[in-house]
Amino acid sequence: MDDQTKSPWICHICDGKFQGSESIACSRCFKTTCAAHLRHLPTLDRASSLYVLQPVCVACATLGEG
Repeated sequence: MDDQTKSPWICHICDGKFQGSESIACSRCFKTTCAAHLRHLPTLDRASSLYVLQPVCVACATLGEG
């Protein structure tokens, strides 16, 4: 294992501390979020006119922006 996989990180929603699992950033607020507080929402890609699934934290998802 490299040093990056051993680095702890904190979910900005629940303040849970995680180590050894991969963190994912919200595609709207760019904050690190655990899997329990992350949703994959369809977002229109204007370049291709197709919908793509993007990771969005529950805080941004409840704002109804998409």
